[in-house]
Amino acid sequence: MRLAHSVRLAAILAVAAFALHQLRYLLLPGAELAERGHGYTVDLLAPIAVLVLAGALATLIRGTEGVTPTRVPLGRRIALFTAVLLGIYAGQESIEALFAGHPASLLALLGEGWVQLPLAVAIGGITALLARALEVVERVIAIVLAVVPVRVRPPAVRGRALRAHGLRLTSSPLAFGLAIRPPPPAPA
Repeated sequence: MRLAHSVRLAAILAVAAFALHQLRYLLLPGAELAERGHGYTVDLLAPIAVLVLAGALATLIRGTEGVTPTRVPLGRRIALFTAVLLGIYAGQESIEALFAGHPASLLALLGEGWVQLPLAVAIGGITALLARALEVVERVIAIVLAVVPVRVRPPAVRGRALRAHGLRLTSSPLAFGLAIRPPPPAPA
């Protein structure tokens, strides 16, 4: 179940990191993303979509298994997601500066208005709320699928059993296989 939790968090963070990167350059006045060496980000949509699907399935699996998630305070979760998103953004811009050969990525990392910081806080908050919502969905699935054990008690017996009147086993023709008609043939 830990793997399902990790897959779900990876899916949430992948979408959030993609959103942070794209919004950062959307708010940046000037050139298009492809001109700045960020054309590869469009190719990331398919793997991110697969991660989102895996995250949804992980939530369903955890819900059907009845896993109860630990309650992390929302403020701590927002701070953690914001720090992780800023780390991912810094790593991504550093790699772009090294391999794409354009210093604009370092400028985006070190300056140009620091738009990424408030964006990371906002997206980290939305991401934390999304993670909390998926945990609620987990709990709802677990509650819906929970099997409430039904107590089946044998009937209460009062007094003692009465003697059976009627057929006695020793005088019955069925008791010794003396029935008029034989049993049906066994299927082949």
